[in-house]
Amino acid sequence: MADKKPIIALTPSYYKDSQAQAVYMRYVKAIERAGGVPLVIPMTADEGIQAQVAALCDGALFTGGDDIHPSYYGCCLHEHCGELTPLRDEYEFVFGKHFLATDKPFLAICRGIQFINVFYGGTLYQDLPAEYNRDSVHRQERPYNVPYHSVSLVKDGKIAALCGMDTLQVNSMHHQSIKKIGVGLVLEGVSPDGVIEAVAATDRPYGVAVQWHPEHLAEVGDEASLALFQSFVDSCKK
Repeated sequence: MADKKPIIALTPSYYKDSQAQAVYMRYVKAIERAGGVPLVIPMTADEGIQAQVAALCDGALFTGGDDIHPSYYGCCLHEHCGELTPLRDEYEFVFGKHFLATDKPFLAICRGIQFINVFYGGTLYQDLPAEYNRDSVHRQERPYNVPYHSVSLVKDGKIAALCGMDTLQVNSMHHQSIKKIGVGLVLEGVSPDGVIEAVAATDRPYGVAVQWHPEHLAEVGDEASLALFQSFVDSCKK
């Protein structure tokens, strides 16, 4: 009998016009490729349901998507803040409360790193050109499966160790980023202009969050991206 595969909860985006929740297949395929069972969680703020989902899964992938409302990190709405999805904020923070109370592994991507940072008490730049540096543009044109800039990894950090590199070439599709790192997170990587691109959690054996989109790069066989998903799913088996 084959070994039981770990169940990985995936956080969905919400599409208001069609009143639908969905996850891009790139995330699903990346988890499947690494040997996990992807499970898209329901978009509900019901405490009982999200507590049960958190107990059911072996790990969680916090996916990309719309901006988090700045009220969650004690700030007023900036005029350059992007599209907001209150329903997603509500359900994701309920799920996060139950899941992150455990020491189960997580991988967080793009909005995911921002969610994790806010959950751990950190803050965000609502728009990099407006609040950080007017020349700091992190939105590349398609295709998204080619690198856009480098990321310098912290020496002896978790991501440097699991990828076996001190510099990564990554894609970039965001206009927000971490401002103040949350308590319980440590810096893992920065872009050439100093934008925080990766952090790791210190309260669990595996908790990695990145600002770029490794699911796109994994599709074309990028070794570091494949290693990131593989290490995550492997950690969920334990």
